[in-house]
Amino acid sequence: MKIIRYLIAITCFVILFTQTIYAVDAQAVLQVKIREALHYEQQGNIIKAEMLYKQLLENFPHNRQVVSRLIYLYMRTNKLDSLERFLEDEKNFLTNNYYKITRIELLIKKNQLNEAKKMAEVMLKNAKVNLSTIKQFAKVYQKYHLYDDAIELYLKARKESKNSIVFAQELANVYQLQERSYDALNEYLNILDNKTYKNVRYRLEKLNLSYEEIIVALETRQEQEPNIELPELIGEFLMLSRQYQRAFELYKTLGNDALIKLATLSEKQNLYKLSIQCISEVLKSTKDEQTVIFLENKIGELYYLLNDHEKAYKHYKKVTELYQKTKASLPSAYIFGAYKNLAYLELFEYQNPVQSQIYLEKAIDFASVLTDKAELNILLSQCYLQQEHYVKSEKILTEIIDNKHYNKDVKERAKMKRIETVLLKGDFSAADSLSKDFFAHDYESKFINDIAGMYRTMNNELHLKQADDNVKNAALSLLRNMYFNNNALLNKDIEQLSIVLQDSATVSYLKLQVADYYFNQGEYASAVELCRELLESNDGPYREYVCFMTANCFNQLGLNEQAFAYYTAYLLEFPQGTFAPDIRFRLK
Repeated sequence: MKIIRYLIAITCFVILFTQTIYAVDAQAVLQVKIREALHYEQQGNIIKAEMLYKQLLENFPHNRQVVSRLIYLYMRTNKLDSLERFLEDEKNFLTNNYYKITRIELLIKKNQLNEAKKMAEVMLKNAKVNLSTIKQFAKVYQKYHLYDDAIELYLKARKESKNSIVFAQELANVYQLQERSYDALNEYLNILDNKTYKNVRYRLEKLNLSYEEIIVALETRQEQEPNIELPELIGEFLMLSRQYQRAFELYKTLGNDALIKLATLSEKQNLYKLSIQCISEVLKSTKDEQTVIFLENKIGELYYLLNDHEKAYKHYKKVTELYQKTKASLPSAYIFGAYKNLAYLELFEYQNPVQSQIYLEKAIDFASVLTDKAELNILLSQCYLQQEHYVKSEKILTEIIDNKHYNKDVKERAKMKRIETVLLKGDFSAADSLSKDFFAHDYESKFINDIAGMYRTMNNELHLKQADDNVKNAALSLLRNMYFNNNALLNKDIEQLSIVLQDSATVSYLKLQVADYYFNQGEYASAVELCRELLESNDGPYREYVCFMTANCFNQLGLNEQAFAYYTAYLLEFPQGTFAPDIRFRLK
């Protein structure tokens, strides 16, 4: 008996399992065929799609998925008679709501509007205040541009539900389609709260109203029906209309959180001064050291972006002092940025390499990215250069060049800086070897700079490797003063070179290089002085260029008569010269 019961149980399991597998397989086939029919629809092959749906209904009678696809196909392709017959065939197998709403849409498509409305009224009367049904009807009206009928339905439902904001989103959308912008605005404001804020703000911006019209409407609404979200919304539209000070005054009344939001928004729009104004206002009422250090750092960053280096320095100093003297802390990336920017300002703005070195060493401790460390070490080598610690500078740069973990750009910069270091140290033989090696391997480098170019010029003219010590020292002084922008000493360097060289052609060439250097530095008076000296003493191959440069210097100084005289003199002496076309164009 036990064996018989066991066999019966196994047989039942096999039958049930087989039926389940069959059902799963049938469902899989159904989905494949539906996708195939959809593909025909997308290709515009309506006949094949319809045939396939009908074949599916033979195997899967009254399947809702297939029935709804076929109804949609008939509706979309205006096969209304076929749709009407199909609806009647499937009537008893469709939900009552789906059947009636589809029937009403069919009547609208056939332009039988009165019949459609009568049917809708009967259905709505039975549904009473069924908001879902009402919304379905309104969507049908909206689909066929019967906007007034849709609005009437929505408003009727609002009245019967005794809810003054029901269907506000839907009404706003319809009003917007009708270009009834103020009505749309009021409906959007009916749903305004913290969750819908972004959506409402986006929708209002798309209305056919100017920013000023929206601001006035929002302010009127706030007076009549105050809303906690409205002031910030007004502030955003003041920003859009570029009424920045009005926006600031408004946000100030909303508290510090709102001011921080405005500061963030302003920074994204590159309105750094407004962002600083907001943060500074917050700082007035903030005692928490943690908050203060964060805000001071942000103000420092913003002033740095504005190139207001004096104020940036002041705020970065506050940040580092708070960090060292209090329990306040910043993420390492922020404190790294503060020390790095202080180092830049000390070195390039205030010409203080000693203090810059201190900040750089602190910044390196906070650098988490390898490239950042390399950048800071290259800057540290610059500090050593300015302090004439050439050996220390060269050591740092060599370590970067030899480090296999640094990328090509960093290594190229380090190589170029090492050439500068060796040059300024006065080791011309090493500089020459390094230059040749650098240009042999990195001839496309973007880091070739003026001092290396000047060295190659001087080396070609003076043969520095073989020159005597007097020439080397005079050349080294010239290179150093150009590198460190000690412009006041350059004329003395030229005088010294004139004495030790006793070669007027070479001295003239070097004078011309220094005149170009002055011009590029914006020192036009110094440049023109050297150019005039060269014109008075030189009839060599540089005369044409010097004449042109002299005129350019006077032009930059705003001395138009003198510039005109030299441009004219150039044309008389070199009518077919290289710069003649440019001069004629300028004179016109």
